[in-house]
Amino acid sequence: MRNWLTQYSETKSAVGDYLGASEALLHLHAGLLIFFLSSLLFRRRMRSVVPIGLVYAFAIGNELIDVLTPNYVANAVGASVDILNTVVWPTLLFLLARRRLLRA
Repeated sequence: MRNWLTQYSETKSAVGDYLGASEALLHLHAGLLIFFLSSLLFRRRMRSVVPIGLVYAFAIGNELIDVLTPNYVANAVGASVDILNTVVWPTLLFLLARRRLLRA
């Protein structure tokens, strides 16, 4: 299990290095990608709880994997910022898609 966690962490770092993107930018794009792809793959509207639920699940799961990775220095503030970076734009798009439902 430890080997898989280390490999996952190294792959994330390699993707960031290859793209020249900061970790915050990667979280932002990952959240949007998960939101849009899950909406398309599961044929759900963006106002459905399925796409936004998957974004939150992936964001929290990713941070749990980071905490379980060997040699990771646990930082609650950093993990919270990572989760926020991942979920903020998909959440706003979800709320925007639901605005008519909220008015009724």
